[in-house]
This record gives sequence, structure tokens and C-alpha cells, in this order.
Amino acid sequence: MSKWVRDANCFISRFTVDPQHREEFLAALDELARNAESWYEEGCNFAFHGWARNPNEWVAIASWKSEEFVNRMRQTPWYKDTQQRMLECSTDAMVMEQFSGMNCDRSVFEQYPAGSSQVHMKTKTLDVVFL
Repeated sequence: MSKWVRDANCFISRFTVDPQHREEFLAALDELARNAESWYEEGCNFAFHGWARNPNEWVAIASWKSEEFVNRMRQTPWYKDTQQRMLECSTDAMVMEQFSGMNCDRSVFEQYPAGSSQVHMKTKTLDVVFL
């Protein structure tokens, strides 16, 4: 399989982690990663998890073989629970930015319009926002 991904979309998610809740955030993230492993193996082109220049900004970068596949994963109880817990450990809304593969149409921007996400769980005070 080529390392070049031009026929699929990509996203970057950014969580601003509350330093006082970092361990809780990492525990939820570890649980999410364990549950998601088979999903990533089957349906993901690539994924990166790490920290940004800001030591409290955690990022996920991923490209999925289909939006339908990743949206099915987002509907699982474990995904909803762990994503909710990760948000509860954050100080700001989770921000997502979508990118359209070079050889793809631009429908990903219609599927995920800028503004409040319609596919992610929210907390009582924090949202998930698409740029």
C-alpha cells in the first residue's frame, strides 16, 4: 500500500486538556484506543496521536477509507462514552478540521459543515466544532 493518501479525506482533532484532569483524559484515551484498535486496523489509512506545541493540546490526525465506516464507529457506546469523558477533561471545545483528498470531491465539507458538529457527543458546557 502506498504511503501517499490522495484518494481519501483526512481530519485533525484538537483537545485542550485541563492539566488538572490530564490523567483522566489519558485513561479515557487509552480505553478508546483499545476499543478502536480493530476499527483502525480495518478502516483507517493512517492515524497519529500526539501533543502539539502547547503541552496541553492533544491532537489526532487520521484518514479513513470511508466516512460511513468512521461514523459507524462514532455510534458505538464505548466511543460515545470515552469521547464524552475526554471532552469533560478539556477546557475548550474540541476543534476538528477536515481536509479533502486531492483526488476526492469536496463533499466532506458538506457532510461536516463549519460550526457545531452534528456527529459528535457534547458535554453540558463544551461542544465539538468543525472549522
